[in-house]
Amino acid sequence: MRNLEIIKRICNDSIQEGELLLKTEWAHDPFEGSDMFFSVNPTHYVSLEDFKKWKSNCNVLINLLGDLADPWKDVFQGDKGNTLTNATSMLGTLKSLDDTINKGYLIRFEGLVFAEAFSNLIDQSEYLYSENYFLAAGVIARAVLEEKLRNLCDNQKIAFSKSKPTLSDYNGELYKAKHYDKVEFKNIDLLISIGNNAAHNQPIQQQEIKKLIDGVKNILSKYN
Repeated sequence: MRNLEIIKRICNDSIQEGELLLKTEWAHDPFEGSDMFFSVNPTHYVSLEDFKKWKSNCNVLINLLGDLADPWKDVFQGDKGNTLTNATSMLGTLKSLDDTINKGYLIRFEGLVFAEAFSNLIDQSEYLYSENYFLAAGVIARAVLEEKLRNLCDNQKIAFSKSKPTLSDYNGELYKAKHYDKVEFKNIDLLISIGNNAAHNQPIQQQEIKKLIDGVKNILSKYN
């Protein structure tokens, strides 16, 4: 599994989520409606629920990087509120981290950039699930599934015309190549749907995340 590629995707997904979050901006004026006071600069916020989910996902990335994330982690830790200022600062930090990763500055040896405690991503996903970070657990499980399907396609020497194939593309081509049967194809298609909902912050049930994690574990053991 190409761990660095997974880190890059999680970072990129977090940046996209952060950019969407900034679009939920709203202003609060404590003196609104008062005849005596007015605010020249009311405080601006972003959606609280979306901010909390995004902050959890950002901290998943920081935890995966371990001590390699030391220059950036303080921005994401602590009891930070959902002000626009905080969200903008965190997004800028993510972009800085993404730039550093893409330039290869975080690579220690053989592209491995995970903390020792979580060298196995599916273990990390299960841990987050047990800690009730269901969305973050789903995002990581989806990343593992994508990497596994990509590797299976590489092993089958399957070529794609598009530069960035989707999970559905991988699944479809593996089925066409008769790497697995229609039952497996539909099972993986369901896991892809759950994973995409998690990655795009769509409504999702706790039991669906558990199904995704268990399904990915089964695929890893079946196609090793």
